Amino acid sequence: MSDFAGMEDLLADFLTEAGELLGEVDNKLVELEKRPGDRALLDDIFRGFHTIKGGAGFLNVQQLVQLCHLTENLFDQLRKATLALSPDLLDVIMSATMVIRDMFAFLERGAMPPSADDALLAAHQHAIAG
Repeated sequence: MSDFAGMEDLLADFLTEAGELLGEVDNKLVELEKRPGDRALLDDIFRGFHTIKGGAGFLNVQQLVQLCHLTENLFDQLRKATLALSPDLLDVIMSATMVIRDMFAFLERGAMPPSADDALLAAHQHAIAG
């Protein structure tokens, strides 16, 4: 039985839209490596995570909400220039996108995904703290 009984259509729409957004985020992350201070690019990536978080919240997928929220917070600090993009930070962000894709795979099967690994969550919190 699906964890999303009665919401299959909403879940399918979310996965389509969120998958496209995450693909765009991946492309923009490649660009961000070349232009780490590009405000428009930072804003676009922030909005991608924000939109995915919103859809996940509507579906009550708190594990996905938590990871997107932390990643969104990183991008908010990058946008405000209170945090600088580094190779280590980019690795944390790329790890988050991989885990989000893993969560999508659970959702595609109608199952609630597990939480992100504690080490990844801690890396986000450490980066946010500066």
